[in-house]
Amino acid sequence: MNAALKKSYDLERKGLEFYIESAANCNNALARRTLFSLAQEEIKHMMKIDDISLAIEGNGRWPDHGADGTESDIEALIRSFFENTGKEIIGEGRDNADVIKKAMELERQSFELYTDLQKKASDGAEKSFYGELVRQEKEHYAALENVYYYLTRTGDWFEKEESNVWSWMNS
Repeated sequence: MNAALKKSYDLERKGLEFYIESAANCNNALARRTLFSLAQEEIKHMMKIDDISLAIEGNGRWPDHGADGTESDIEALIRSFFENTGKEIIGEGRDNADVIKKAMELERQSFELYTDLQKKASDGAEKSFYGELVRQEKEHYAALENVYYYLTRTGDWFEKEESNVWSWMNS
């Protein structure tokens, strides 16, 4: 595995371990579901990195399919859970908000790594792959930010622009 892919894989593995351990210790259903959903995303990323690495080992070049197989819609997963679970079960308050903050930091680190790797990439497929991961890490961060604001009910929740807040959480 080349150095960039190894670094990416290791960061995804670190995220996976954090999300699973943190989810198992969460007492808030929304936080727990969010963390388990992100753990699934990390597994997808690790599998795609492994596929790319095997292709490079096999023929010496990046596969053309770039980021295929890494698509996600974390908001849809959380929204489905939110809409199908009673608010009394989801809960509010600061329970597990600290773990969501730590998860936000992990996603920020991933975003920064993939942004850097995309800039350094010389192959079009490699550039595309890291670009897709940058987009997904932004989505993951936004998901965590929305859950954090929901849990803490800070004034920021209501002050943020509507486009940055999942308004369906207020209904």
